[in-house]
Amino acid sequence: MEEHRHRSGTFKQQNKPFKSGKHDSKGAIKRRTEGKVETRKSIKSLAVVPNRQEILRQKASKMNSSKKADAIERKRLGLPDLAEPRIVSIIPLTDNVNIENIKTLIMTKYGMDQSNVMVDQSSSSYTTLCLGSNGKTRITLLVCNSREVSEMVEFAKVSDIILFAVDVSGCSQQVQQQQFAEFKLDNQAERLLSVIKAQGVPSSMLLMQGFEQVPVKRRNDVKKVITATYHFQFPGEPKVLPIDSEEDAQMVLRFLETMHVNEILWRHMRPYIMIENMIDIRKGSVAIEGYLRGNHLNAKQLIYIPEIGDFQIEKIEKLKDNNVKNQHKNQSDELVLLDSSTLEERESIDCVNVPDLNEQEQTMPSNEEIEMAQKKIRVPKGTSEYQAHWYLDEDGGLQEEAEEDDEDEEQVYDQEMNEDLNRQDEMMNQEMNDDDVDDHPIEGQLAGAGEEEEFEDLNIIQDKWKGVTKDDYKKMLKEKEELEMDDERERSDEQNEMHFPDEIESPEDFPCRIRFSKYRGLKSFRTSPWDARENLPIDYARISQFHSYNQSMRRSIEVQNASPVKYGTLVRITLVQGQGPQATILPTVQEIKARQTTKQAPIIATGLLRYENKVSVLHFSLEKHRLYEPPVKSKEEVVFHVGFRKYSTRPIYSLSAPNCDKQKFEKFLLPGRNAMATIYAPITFVPAPLVVFSDSSCSELVATGRLVSVNPDRIIAKRILLTGRIAKAISRKFAVVRDMFYFPEDIDWFKKVELFTKMGRVGHIRESLGTHGYMKCTFDGTMHQQDTICMSLYKRVFPKWLYDENGVKIN
Repeated sequence: MEEHRHRSGTFKQQNKPFKSGKHDSKGAIKRRTEGKVETRKSIKSLAVVPNRQEILRQKASKMNSSKKADAIERKRLGLPDLAEPRIVSIIPLTDNVNIENIKTLIMTKYGMDQSNVMVDQSSSSYTTLCLGSNGKTRITLLVCNSREVSEMVEFAKVSDIILFAVDVSGCSQQVQQQQFAEFKLDNQAERLLSVIKAQGVPSSMLLMQGFEQVPVKRRNDVKKVITATYHFQFPGEPKVLPIDSEEDAQMVLRFLETMHVNEILWRHMRPYIMIENMIDIRKGSVAIEGYLRGNHLNAKQLIYIPEIGDFQIEKIEKLKDNNVKNQHKNQSDELVLLDSSTLEERESIDCVNVPDLNEQEQTMPSNEEIEMAQKKIRVPKGTSEYQAHWYLDEDGGLQEEAEEDDEDEEQVYDQEMNEDLNRQDEMMNQEMNDDDVDDHPIEGQLAGAGEEEEFEDLNIIQDKWKGVTKDDYKKMLKEKEELEMDDERERSDEQNEMHFPDEIESPEDFPCRIRFSKYRGLKSFRTSPWDARENLPIDYARISQFHSYNQSMRRSIEVQNASPVKYGTLVRITLVQGQGPQATILPTVQEIKARQTTKQAPIIATGLLRYENKVSVLHFSLEKHRLYEPPVKSKEEVVFHVGFRKYSTRPIYSLSAPNCDKQKFEKFLLPGRNAMATIYAPITFVPAPLVVFSDSSCSELVATGRLVSVNPDRIIAKRILLTGRIAKAISRKFAVVRDMFYFPEDIDWFKKVELFTKMGRVGHIRESLGTHGYMKCTFDGTMHQQDTICMSLYKRVFPKWLYDENGVKIN
């Protein structure tokens, strides 16, 4: 009999669970607090919150302690009692901003509060103010009266604090119509802010001019919108103040006195001065004066002046600082020698090495090379020496021409055809020359026929020019140039490169084994070995290379930090011209000012760390700016601003692959994609910001980025993609491919290179079929008739050398 089991129903009794451990019982609390008495002080401390006066007192106490600690630290390091004046620049972000009015308000309010105003006598644009009751906080006020990006960028490079000024008087009408929803900046302001964020953001403040003209009821709304726009660009900078009255100027001065100055690392690593005065000492010697900033300085290192060059230091002297509120009565006006150097102690001015061409390896010529040198080529009777080179090009001329230009698939038409229009014979020769150089349909007809057909076609071309007048020829030439421009636009279009990267067409009339002899096939771009010291150009004998870049940088910084001349000192530096053929001629003061492209911006002189004047291979990480629309090609001339240095160069672009020792060459700097730019340039230690402009006037901002490394061994490989199509499918995995090669010898030459398709198949060449470039291939899967067959070939490319044998930059 089955045992009966009770099953609980709906009305089952539910007992409370035991809640042990969630709280203490009354007895446990009593036992734990037995014998303890709560004090009145503890209860008061928990109930009373410090008032505002107490908070301000604690804040002031902390600031005083910080100032005392800073003074003790400056004394321990041997620095001057007073820090160098902070450089404050007033830069307009909108039109119709009266910069001089802002400066006048600040100076008027300062003159009412202070009895003395120090103005630099060498330039009316420099004004040094001593703020505070003790005058220990000093500022040098700079005014940028131009809205040119080139001017504003130079002010931003040297500024410790930037006062951005905007005109809001035009917002009153929009506010009354309730149309003021956002404050838009123009393209110039957008480019300037992008440059500042790329170089390093100093402390900043936004000043609103014309704020009194806004209706009182709408002022808070206007300020909120402008503050939101400003904080979107610079988060964490809350100061947005009006500047229309003396009370507003007093508020600005108060914030300038207590504002924290952001430290920009790349400026703090190197000594630099804003030149406040220059003196001609003698021919080949100029003295510059200013406050030493950033880092310490010694007389053995080099000084770089933008757009002028690198120079050696003869001596460094200390000047009397007149921009001090409480002067010592016994302070002397005489110059104090801080450091000097002899000719042997100074760092070398040479930037490039001079290679000895006699030390290159030279092997004995082989029998094949001797036969090629002695080879005679038959040409038709009456052929001139100039025309004979066309026949020589069939063996190797086109190969050398392709090596000159990295864009192997883009040949350039001969422009000499435009000169002598009156001589029809010369025009015919030039037209034939164009057809030989470029992939013109006539060239395929001439090259595909035999010798007899070739001379017959030549007579046809000569008959074609009979009766052609000069005007007809000009019209034909114009039509041809328009077609060439259209083709050039198609080849250089960024969109084509994005949709069909690296694809080229094989030449039908020239062997690919000669045309692409510099290229090689790789089984795997990531893992296949490639010797970094193989087939280097002669330019690599002129550059410098580190055994360990990081170790050399650390040692250079250690030597710099131990320099005797401390930053914060008002100094006079006597510059002299270097010795040797690579030395730059030191111009006079007037010539230095005349060479500056920015006439209003201050001139900066920066001390170079050890090795920073040597030329090497620099790699930058950069991204194209969103406001720049024209395509940017590799080896196209642009202007680089690397820290305080600026120079024109022709970079090559590549894609960065962290897990690969090779980087893929890019024809264009594509938008929305991070790329690497490689150039020959003077060595710079990281960190260093990069700003790229289209020309020296800084009219268009091309890209922004940073320095990544100095490494000549970094391999940049250019890829070309030969494509073919399926002519016939033999079976599921076998197919006959055409249009990739046109000579059976080319098929045998590239037989070992792996094939792949755009639909993901991998294959190999089995054999050549016939004499027209057909080949039998096998693949690892089923083939589709619409699939495209591809072959990747690579060759290493190098940046363009822009220095002559004396190390002088070639313009």
